[in-house]
Amino acid sequence: MPRAPPHVYSCFVVNCTNEPIDCTLKYNGRPGEDTFDEVVNVTIPGNTEHYFPRQLFQPDLPESYCKWVKIITHIQVKKANDHILEVNYPFEHVHCPIRNWEFHVNNEGEILSKPPTRVVNVLKYENLDRYEC
Repeated sequence: MPRAPPHVYSCFVVNCTNEPIDCTLKYNGRPGEDTFDEVVNVTIPGNTEHYFPRQLFQPDLPESYCKWVKIITHIQVKKANDHILEVNYPFEHVHCPIRNWEFHVNNEGEILSKPPTRVVNVLKYENLDRYEC
């Protein structure tokens, strides 16, 4: 039986530094085409985080109403000193499809790929806040 793909559907980028970072995140839509790809740019202040939610799309309207989920495939961070950090799909420690993954940008110049730590992920509460269960 084939293994489940290591897709990340939504994530937190946690800025563990004291300086703001410019973060670029790429969502990929359907494999083999770029029609539904999306790039999001945000500035994340020092010692804060930004949540990148799950993105859905419907590629075959009106013939089909099937919804697809975009996959996070690339994260680039530009630090205050102009140093650029990048991570690409498949991400370290991701072994199956998951939401609310965490990427921690640290002072040592790394982007660490970490499993979710939020209570919403552990206990699976419905509608707890804007983050997904």
